[in-house]
Amino acid sequence: MKVLYILKQDASETAKTFIEVQKKLAEVTVVDLRKDKNYDDIIDKVVSSDKVICW
Repeated sequence: MKVLYILKQDASETAKTFIEVQKKLAEVTVVDLRKDKNYDDIIDKVVSSDKVICW
């Protein structure tokens, strides 16, 4: 399963915990919208992911 986390700000401790646990179970990609402005690439990642979680 492919999981995409989209972060709009620094990840809270809860978010970091979720991401670390999910990495043990699935292929996880994290996108920080403050740093990554390549929206074509972000949309490709959204479309190819089974789950998308925004924080």
